[in-house]
This record gives sequence, structure tokens and C-alpha cells, in this order.
Amino acid sequence: MQLANDMLASGEFVAIKVSRETRDPETGEFTSSIIRKEGDFSAPAPKRPNPGVSAPPTCKAAADLYGPQARVKIAEFLEGWLGRKSVTAFELLHRMDLVDSLRNAGSEFQHAIQKFAVPEALSRGSNVHEVIRSLHPLIDQAASRLRAATKGQQFPLVTPSDFAAACEALVEQDERLFLLAGAVAADLGLAETWSGKLDRLLALAEAAPKAGAGRDLALHVLAQPLGEMLNSAQVMNDVLGEDLDLGARLAATAQLIAPAAIAVVAQMDPTAAALIPPPTRPAARIGKLLADSRMGVLRGLVGKRILAEIASQKRLRPADAAQEVEIARALATTLTVAADKQMTSEAVREAFIARSAALVGSEFVSAYLKTPRPAMAEALALTRLLESVVGGAHKRQAVRWLLSSVTSLRFETEIHSPGLPAAERLAQLAGLYRRVARTGKDAAGVEPLLMLLGELGGKIEAEAKLIANLHRGYTPPVQKLQVLIRMAAGETAPPGPAADRAKREANRVMNQPETTEELSREPKVLHQIQTLMRALDKAA
Repeated sequence: MQLANDMLASGEFVAIKVSRETRDPETGEFTSSIIRKEGDFSAPAPKRPNPGVSAPPTCKAAADLYGPQARVKIAEFLEGWLGRKSVTAFELLHRMDLVDSLRNAGSEFQHAIQKFAVPEALSRGSNVHEVIRSLHPLIDQAASRLRAATKGQQFPLVTPSDFAAACEALVEQDERLFLLAGAVAADLGLAETWSGKLDRLLALAEAAPKAGAGRDLALHVLAQPLGEMLNSAQVMNDVLGEDLDLGARLAATAQLIAPAAIAVVAQMDPTAAALIPPPTRPAARIGKLLADSRMGVLRGLVGKRILAEIASQKRLRPADAAQEVEIARALATTLTVAADKQMTSEAVREAFIARSAALVGSEFVSAYLKTPRPAMAEALALTRLLESVVGGAHKRQAVRWLLSSVTSLRFETEIHSPGLPAAERLAQLAGLYRRVARTGKDAAGVEPLLMLLGELGGKIEAEAKLIANLHRGYTPPVQKLQVLIRMAAGETAPPGPAADRAKREANRVMNQPETTEELSREPKVLHQIQTLMRALDKAA
């Protein structure tokens, strides 16, 4: 019931239901009884096409085949053929030689049409043959248009040296997008490898007009083949480098859309800096191009692909769970900073909530704690995990893992071991307390954990008699007062019995005549201590 209440209160769930299953020992059957049900369990009814009414076709005219959604479908259904030719769907749509080659392929061409027609027929409430019959005229029209433009030499020949002039010359023409795309496709056709095509594409982008309508036209056209290349695993291997695990690949991809954010994260966190691969030369060139405000849509598409991988259940760094946590943190910070209207901060948070579910799963935590380490080091590692996950349910699960570690016999034995001075063990507990309180303050179950740390600190102080020895010692009053205030403030001891005893002793020392006399000779120290004492009283 408490878990259900927490889930509903977290805002991440729209409804909760608690049920009890009772097994009949004679029949072996289970009977279910609902204890509590709250929230909106309704779901929108699926829309069904009305009998005899067909939805409009996806493509109504030949020009629709050049739209972004159509190119995605072409790339999907012709993935094998395009891969063998090392060409993009953009090139296929703007090169007559490729169109003829595909149509001569016969069965492969027809099979691609059939693969598209089946889901299209279902969505339109039609039949497959009707969809295929409607597609062929559109394909023929598009091919005729492309053939006429090719024979009439309407596509300008472009090179980096004259690309800007060609863009400016086409700005006022009605068919400017089609004509410039044909010119770019012809230039890409001069390269036989993906790396060669990408190099030619980036060379044209770097030679594009610097501003105005000419640049708008150039980047609008160049974004189409670039987006298709960035969606290819083979091209991304050439761009980012080989032998990268998923975490490093995502970090390297994030550099394409947010190089400044990656640089800031690497500067702030040396651990993250060591995990983020340096950008290759092609990656740096792409990042510079994507920084242009006109490339916002393409940046958003790349960002959404990154988020899709983050939300998946794939391990980011299978060989090292600790580094996986760090690379996830670096990605979360980077993508949050880089969020915009194309890749919203809400989408980033949702992706990392999904990733957090994997990070607090038993399989990952077992791998995370696989390396033998002292009990305090294990607790600190689990605290780092708590700091790295988002979502109320996942924070709560991370707190449970940490609580199980702190309540273990091994932790209690080590924390009471005389191997380390009591003051150092108290300081370790204080540091652990501060980190847990800071990152898990809103997580369910964190209060019992903090209380336990405080009680452990109280036992260690009582066993070592640190405050009593300080009282009996010959330490100068002001120095003694400073030590007690640090302990009472939770700096050298966790809040709890030890800190409370330190505060009481600090008040006693503060009121001693010798302390007042010593402080009267040092006004600055007196002001500092009075400020700290007021802060302690206010916190209480």
C-alpha cells in the first residue's frame, strides 16, 4: 500500500491498483481481490475505419515522394539495395542512373513496393493491390520528371569552388530545391565510399553562402543526405571511429549536436572527460555544420536517436558498470544543457528515467558491486548510483540498495573497527550522510537511512569518548569550540546523537569565562563563532 501511495504521489503514474491473490490449496486456483484502486484506468478506444470509407493515400502526387517521411520509408524498404550501392534515398530520388538500376532489379523493386503496400492498405482500409496500382503512376511521374531534367541538363554541375554561386543563382527559381538537390546528388555520385560521400557533402556545406536565402537553400538541401548518412551505422562508424561501446558512441554522437556542453561537462568532471572519446576530424566538421540555427531539425533528429538508445535496455558499457554510471551522468548533463524545442528537457528526463530503471535493477547492481571493496567504499558507490538515477521509484530503489549495504554486518563491523581512528570514521559517516541527504532528500525511505547513519555516528563517538576527552584535555577554549561546532554542524560527525552532544558541549564552552576572555581579544573570531552558533540554533 505504501509503495502504491508513493507511486501515485510521484506524478509518474496515472493510476494504481493493489490486489491480493489467494490460492486454494485443494484446487490450486487463485482468487484475486482488489484492495485499492485509484486513478484513471481509461484508455482511448482505437480508431477503426468506417466501412466503405478509405483514408487518403500517404502520397497523392509525385512530389510527395521527395518529402521527409517518404524518404524515410524508401530508406527503410530499400535498405539492402541502398547499402550494396552505398547510396542514400536522397541520391536515388535525384539520379536517373540509380532509378533505372533499381527498376531493372525487378523482384527487389516489386518486393519493396509490396512491403510498403501491406501496412499502407491496413491504415487506409483498402487492399494491397489497390495501393500498388496507385503507387506505380506516382513512381512513373517522378521518374519522367527526373529523366526530363537529366536529359535537359537542368541540374547545374557544382564543386566547392562554385557551389555558393550556384545556390544564389537558383534562389529565385520555382524548382530550386529539386534542381540543387539533383546537383548535390550528382556530386555525391562521384564518390564510391561513404567516407568519400561525406567528405564531399561537408566540402559543399563549408563552401555554401555565408548568409541570406542562398544559405537557407543550401543547408535545406544538404541536411537531407546528411541526415540519412547520420542514420547509417556504417557511416557513423567512419565518423566516430571503430570499436566504441554504446556509451562512448552516444557521447561521441552528443558531441555532434552539443560540442560546447560536452566540453563544459568534461572540464567540470575529470572522470567524464576520460570516458568521452575525442572528436574525429569528420565529427568536428559535422558538429560545426550542425551548430547552424538552420540545422535545428536535424540536430533534433540526432538527439532523439540518442535518447532512444538511452531509453533502451542495452548496457552502455558492459565491461565496466562503474564507468557506465559515469557515462550516463555525463550524457544526462550534456543533453539537459542541449535541450531545445526539437529535443525537449521533458524528453531527456523521460529517457533517463527509463535508463534509471536498468541502473537500479538487480542484474546491474550485482555487476556494479562485483569488484571487492571495503564496506564504506561500497556504500559510497551505491550513493553515487543514487545520485545518478532519476524518478521517484528509482530513487527509492537506490535507497533500498544503500540501506541494505549500511545495515549489513560487514558495514557495522568495519565502521566499529579500531583500524581507523574514531574521528576519521565519524568524518566518513558525515560525508556519506551529507551526500545521501542532498541527493535523496525527496526519496521515500531515506529518513530511516539518515537516522541509522546518525545513530552509528553516536555509537562511535560514545565508544571513543571524543567529546569527553576534548572536555578533559588542555585544548585552548576557542580551538575546542571550533572542533565542537564543526561536529555539531554535521561536518565531522553525522547529524544525530554525536552532533547533539557536540552542540550541548559547545554551548557550555561558549559560556565559560575563559572562552569569553579569549574571544574578546579576537573580534573577528568572535563574530565567526557567534554566526555559526546562531546557524546551529536556527537549524535545530
